[in-house]
Amino acid sequence: MFRIVFYPSYINVFVAINIAIPCSLNEEATAPSEAVRKIGYVGRAAAIFRVNKIYIYRFKSYERCNEEAERIRKILEYLVTPPYLRKDLFKIDPDLRLAGLLPPLNLPVFGPRGGEVKVGDVRVGLVVRWEGYYSIVKIGNDLYVRIPKPYPVKTRLVVSIDSTEGKYLRGHVVNPGKAYLGYSVEVIELRDLLKIGNLILTGREGRSIVDAYDRLVELIKGGANVVFGSAKRGVDEIFREEGLEREFKEYMFINFIPGQGVETVRTEEAIVAVLSIINLLNRIKLPSGNHRQPQVQ
Repeated sequence: MFRIVFYPSYINVFVAINIAIPCSLNEEATAPSEAVRKIGYVGRAAAIFRVNKIYIYRFKSYERCNEEAERIRKILEYLVTPPYLRKDLFKIDPDLRLAGLLPPLNLPVFGPRGGEVKVGDVRVGLVVRWEGYYSIVKIGNDLYVRIPKPYPVKTRLVVSIDSTEGKYLRGHVVNPGKAYLGYSVEVIELRDLLKIGNLILTGREGRSIVDAYDRLVELIKGGANVVFGSAKRGVDEIFREEGLEREFKEYMFINFIPGQGVETVRTEEAIVAVLSIINLLNRIKLPSGNHRQPQVQ
């Protein structure tokens, strides 16, 4: 029987986890609304598990790859932007016409929906203008904080609230690492993705997570880039289509859902399943050299 100890939630034991999704993510979507919702589920799953970056990888065998990759990028970036800053940062765009279908992320740094703020809160804001030596930073709908130092207009800042008195709140800039700010997004060629290293390939034809457990624990210690396929094209199939069979064999290829009960697992479903396991492994304290016998402190 395993004996496991979990780190308290206030201890930062997370390693940097990035995910990579294909430009063909929505290849099987039957309507634009379905495609937008699917992208929203991917973004929300990434935020739930504190993903650092979402790569959208392009490959030649999918004809609409470039336009689809850009559309996915726009929607994911829109989703991870605080709602009160979206009109300031995004122009009217046909790719965002169905953005109202996206699920809210509700990151703590966005603040509560009612807009309440108290001393010590950390918020993401946007410099909208200067007043003398101070920057006026928008941190909510009709909610502004005055920050010492004139930062460039349109700069995003992470601020901590020092006072809620007066015309403007008062605060100071804090290190972005103080809070989870969501993911960043990057479009990348599949061949360039391979150069990043520390890849974990996922798919039904991979080695069972049960058998790959020890090696996986070692790999994620330094952070990992988890690569997903789509419902129509698995990671292994995409690599074959691109003539990357040799490169494919250099990386771990894991089936994180052995014994799945459905024919295909959608990308957004696979992300939740895989990141749930990695999140668990990040929170278990394991004695070095013996991963199969965790101990309680």
